[in-house]
Amino acid sequence: MKHNPEKSIRCRILIPLSLTITALFCTFIYSTYQIRAEQNLIDMRHHYEVTQAYVDVSQAQRETLLLNLMIEISRNTQLRQAMMANDRDTLYQHSLPLFNQLFQAHGISHFYYHTPAATTLLRVYSPDEFGDQVVRKTFLQAAHSQKFAFGLELGRFGMPTYRGVFPWRVADKLIGYIELGIEVDYVLKQLQSIVKQDFMITLDKQQLDREQWELGRKHSGRLNNWDLFSDQVIAYQTLPDSSNMSKIKLLAVKSLAAEEAYNDMAIDQQVYRIKGFPLFDFSGQLIGGFYVLHNVTQQITSFKAFLVPIILASTSLCLVLFFFAYIVLGRMDQKLAVTRQRLNDEVANVTLANRQLEEEIGNRRQVESKLQLLNQTLEERVAQRTVALVELNRELQETQATILHQDKMACIGQLCAGIAHDINNPIGFVSHNLGTFERYLERLNQFFTLQIELIKRRGDKEMVAACMKGRQDFRIDEMLREMSVMLAECRDGTTRISQTVQGLRNFSCKEIPRREFIDLHQCIDSTLALIRHELHTKIEVVRNYGDIPRCYCCAGQMNQVFLNLFINATQAITGPGKIQIQSWAEDKKIWITISDNGCGISPDKLEHIFEPFFTTKEIGVGTGLGLSIVYDIVTRHKGIIDVASKLGSGTTFTLCMPLDMRAKLRDPNAAALFSANLIRTENGDHRD
Repeated sequence: MKHNPEKSIRCRILIPLSLTITALFCTFIYSTYQIRAEQNLIDMRHHYEVTQAYVDVSQAQRETLLLNLMIEISRNTQLRQAMMANDRDTLYQHSLPLFNQLFQAHGISHFYYHTPAATTLLRVYSPDEFGDQVVRKTFLQAAHSQKFAFGLELGRFGMPTYRGVFPWRVADKLIGYIELGIEVDYVLKQLQSIVKQDFMITLDKQQLDREQWELGRKHSGRLNNWDLFSDQVIAYQTLPDSSNMSKIKLLAVKSLAAEEAYNDMAIDQQVYRIKGFPLFDFSGQLIGGFYVLHNVTQQITSFKAFLVPIILASTSLCLVLFFFAYIVLGRMDQKLAVTRQRLNDEVANVTLANRQLEEEIGNRRQVESKLQLLNQTLEERVAQRTVALVELNRELQETQATILHQDKMACIGQLCAGIAHDINNPIGFVSHNLGTFERYLERLNQFFTLQIELIKRRGDKEMVAACMKGRQDFRIDEMLREMSVMLAECRDGTTRISQTVQGLRNFSCKEIPRREFIDLHQCIDSTLALIRHELHTKIEVVRNYGDIPRCYCCAGQMNQVFLNLFINATQAITGPGKIQIQSWAEDKKIWITISDNGCGISPDKLEHIFEPFFTTKEIGVGTGLGLSIVYDIVTRHKGIIDVASKLGSGTTFTLCMPLDMRAKLRDPNAAALFSANLIRTENGDHRD
């Protein structure tokens, strides 16, 4: 087959070059369009944000304005006297000029006086209508709170109106209510003059009465557009009323309220970009939509005028580049033809030599691959056996450490159980005798009181004086008071001993490791009672218990976790200090933090504290097994333990236990009962 290099080279280069130029041209046009569209979107977002900000500021200003106006009205002596006398004629005579002035100055279109019984006494703008019951939500809120209430509500004819209701009180006595209102069309006209945007408000038909709506539109001289849409009506728009409005397709308020949601609509040969916001009334109920209409006709026209010359210039440049490449490639083909023939001859000679060399290289590669395969296999076997031995050694060390610590804890548990039993019996006798002594002391006190009363009634003055002097000399009253105090202190001591014994029993309870729903707060409190002698008066324990559900775990093992953490915290605090405990439930997990303000742990040792036999304490103080056991118990419960520490500031351990959905919330009174416990020592009280 005859090879045509000229045709082949031109086809191989010109076709990809043409496709590349076409792709670059399309990419340029698309990028230009996207940049312009993104800039338009940024401009529109800015317009909408400015409009929303003006709406919020305007609403706050209207609220302040109505409040100040109603305060001034309530200070008018003539209006106050007429209101207290329920004199409608005098009230109307003095309010009408004020209403006209407010309408001209501030657009106040609604002016009411209501009685304390929630009936309308006077409509200044329509004095013939009165006596109806007021059920508007702003009025009900003001009547309930006896404070000024302000909000947006639908009027009788379906027009949204900003209403303010002010309780009118004279000498702390309610004489009635003042109500002022500004219709939303007046507010939007002012807003349009500021932000230079058009607006439209729609209302849901479910919130309106069609007969009242059509009557209100007739009175205001606006077009009746009830049948324009299926579920909404246009309450107000800054654009002129036009029959072309029927071409508008209103989107759902929720979709238009999204951050980037907008819609382009053509109205009377003008293109508007519409952004919608949900419209809520005073009670938070969705009553319709508030739409901002931005005229983008000029922007679209200028963009088209900019895009056409760019397309023509780019197309011309692409054609020039194509013909230039066609001519240059033709000249290159002529030079390449001669060079190609020389290369073909040299390639034929080199090909023969390469074949011989490839055969030798192939044989050599086979030998090398076999050697490499043997080396890799040997190294992999050695590495696998080394890893297995290291893992077995680590497991053996952990198992030995766990067995040693468990034996130690079992011995401590047996010792605690014996001590608790030996202490509990005499404490029972002492507690019972203290109760009997308390009853006897109360009877003696009653007898002494009866004796004094009988002597005062039956004896003479000398006998009474001698009796009182003897009672004073022997300090009988002081002895009775001191005996009551000593009895209370003895009872407090026996209570403390009983709590310690109960903590020893709970800690020493022998159990088969099985999981159940337990209260972690009770585990913490029983562990703290056990190490009360370690706390003394220098360490303050602060409990910030949250409302957490019961945890599905082994109670004895969790007691062991808290015991090791508390012992480490007390050993880290050399002087007066504090241990803080906090618990809460979040993200289907139970979180518990135990913090101390002790000496802290250096960063180079922090990552090794959970390793067996690693300890930061002096020789003979710690074995290095406590935190290793804690880590093993927590991980076996599918939990996580983390530590954060800083030298000189203290250490915080964080436990994260999984939440079983079958667990119920703990008794809300339990946290209050445990937080009320006090650990008292001989030198003072210690709150925990």
